[in-house]
Amino acid sequence: MNQKIFISYSWTTPEHEEWVLSLAKRLISDGIDVVLDKWDLKEGHDLYDFMESMVKSPEINKVLIILDKKYSERADSRKGGVGTETQIISPKIYKDVSQEKFIPIVRERSEEGEAFIPTYLDGRVYIDLSNDEQFEDNYESLLRNIYGRPSFSKPKLGKAPSYLFEESPLNFKTTHILRGFEKQLLNKPDRANSLIRDFLEDFKENLKEFSITYNSRDQIKVGKQICENINQYTPLRDDFIKFFDILTNSNVDFDIDIIIQFFEELPLFFSPLDDRSSWGTFEFDNFKFIVHELLIYLIAVGLKNNNYHFIEEILYSSYFTKDKHNSNNEAKRFDVFYGHTDIIKPYYNQTHSQNFFSAMADFIIKRIPDFLTKRILVQADLLCYHVSELNNLRWFPMTYVYDTSGRYELFYRLESKRHFEKVKILFGVDTVEQLKEKLNQLEEKDKGNSHRVAYSGAFDSVAPLYRLIDKDKLGTKR
Repeated sequence: MNQKIFISYSWTTPEHEEWVLSLAKRLISDGIDVVLDKWDLKEGHDLYDFMESMVKSPEINKVLIILDKKYSERADSRKGGVGTETQIISPKIYKDVSQEKFIPIVRERSEEGEAFIPTYLDGRVYIDLSNDEQFEDNYESLLRNIYGRPSFSKPKLGKAPSYLFEESPLNFKTTHILRGFEKQLLNKPDRANSLIRDFLEDFKENLKEFSITYNSRDQIKVGKQICENINQYTPLRDDFIKFFDILTNSNVDFDIDIIIQFFEELPLFFSPLDDRSSWGTFEFDNFKFIVHELLIYLIAVGLKNNNYHFIEEILYSSYFTKDKHNSNNEAKRFDVFYGHTDIIKPYYNQTHSQNFFSAMADFIIKRIPDFLTKRILVQADLLCYHVSELNNLRWFPMTYVYDTSGRYELFYRLESKRHFEKVKILFGVDTVEQLKEKLNQLEEKDKGNSHRVAYSGAFDSVAPLYRLIDKDKLGTKR
């Protein structure tokens, strides 16, 4: 939208008048309608009425007051003839009009470098056009002022952090690390490893708080305690997911072994953390649920952020897991963290008045945080299954019944050579031909085998990998 301005100045010297005229012409070239005595004041017009009407006119958006020595002197002393005096805005008119309308422009400075400012404008922020070296930058400031487009705009008012209004403030150490994690990754990427190590150490310490002391052996009551325990742990889990969502979405290099070693120590939670030598079979099922869920969420955030290298490290690394007695030091794969539990089923089915194929699977689905989708979580679970099939491991994708479309981008985009090159590491291959061979081996293994990977009584089953991927189209498109 075009702006209309009036320029007030003193007829000091022909040179000064020419400078004002030049400024007016440049403003017009930048889309600003300039009212100036040189072309708007006609013979017979009253000078005072002309000046006052321009200043007070609602059509005039801004009034530029060009300040030089003579202007300041005349404004302060009110000296000079009628013709020159009426060129100068009086304090009375200045006070009668919104001060936002006036823009003081310094054209001249004293020998000491002081700007010539009339008393009635003292303290006003001005634009300095007296210095040729800074003229262009300050002229841009003038344009921005006239058009109302400042270099720095006040940000839109946001929302107060939700954690301030939670009934029970979070006291997890992980929460404090998380709040500054993204900024620290950006500003100090070399600290990534220490930040990850600190976060995971604090996570393990916080996790200890969720050990359960059971007050009954009744399955319903035990299931209730476990479900309530897992729900109470949810904020800590969400810290974990958000932390790795930020990490896998960054371009920061970090040591994956820190995460591998963290998972190696999680089985320590499957037995007493104290000196007890015996325990019940279900006493640590809450931790089995937790570890199983954490593994799936690592894969899910990797898929969300297309960080296939991270996923490959999690699914193909060796895990030298620890237990209470350090009795088994053999290398294991990710399926060691598969943690199915049925102990919550009686309570869960009773609470929801429904018989689920898997109470644990439904509980996992109902606990998905707002910043992730059910589809990506199911896809992560299925990817764990398909990788286990390719590597003779054990993983049943218990959440598969919650998304049976089978059309996952990870698989159908394998027609693209570019996509294949990105994700081939997930299947442990280097070439299209190697993946075709693996798919052929899976299909040959299934020939004459009526066994379905499915829940008992379920209509839908898990589609094998060789049906999800069209071998003939693998890597055939750009």
